[in-house]
Amino acid sequence: MKADTIKHDSDYFIKLDKKLVEVFGIPERHCDDPTGFLVRGLLSQNTNDTNRDRAYERLTEKFSKWDDVLAADETDIADAIRVAGLAEIRAKRIKGLLIWLKERNEGKIDASFLLEMPYDKALSLLMGVDGIGLKTAAVFLLFCGGAPLFPVDTHIKRIMVRLGVFPPKTSADKMIRVLSKVIPGDLHYRFHINLLKLGRNICTARLANCAECPISEFCEKINI
Repeated sequence: MKADTIKHDSDYFIKLDKKLVEVFGIPERHCDDPTGFLVRGLLSQNTNDTNRDRAYERLTEKFSKWDDVLAADETDIADAIRVAGLAEIRAKRIKGLLIWLKERNEGKIDASFLLEMPYDKALSLLMGVDGIGLKTAAVFLLFCGGAPLFPVDTHIKRIMVRLGVFPPKTSADKMIRVLSKVIPGDLHYRFHINLLKLGRNICTARLANCAECPISEFCEKINI
């Protein structure tokens, strides 16, 4: 298998998607605040969803506008988001992101302009921001802009390995780059969301409940 290819074609993923939709349905895509979505992305790294959400809630309760966050001391930002961990690092990155957005958007702290340009250009720009890697950028552009990108987190990486799509030591970034090309673009969002549901409820890290798995027939059951 070449470095940028896999043995499965798009038809394989279409079949998986169909099975997952039968169980989990078709989720609606929404992104009310692109800037807030990016900030949440910085808060989500190396923590769980609960602590990310608590940190974001405390940040937005303490500061009513993104301009207020930008004007604040990093120590005050860190105090607001401490529940997420790595508070000082995250505070610096959040402030850096807001500065970056303001400098590139005519003085406005608004990430919406990134959704108005070709997604590959936006991806390249975002990955130049401290703390934003391929996954965080891909999640933002998929969820907020419907870009043909397929983010891979720990749940999806585990499932892809168990399915036999990738070898166990394959990086998440490589999976993102390959799957974004192979999976049909109109399936990216719902397939991503439904795989997350599968990983959280059925194909968990501790237990692969193959008897309840809707895509078990397509799985090679690697490392199970």
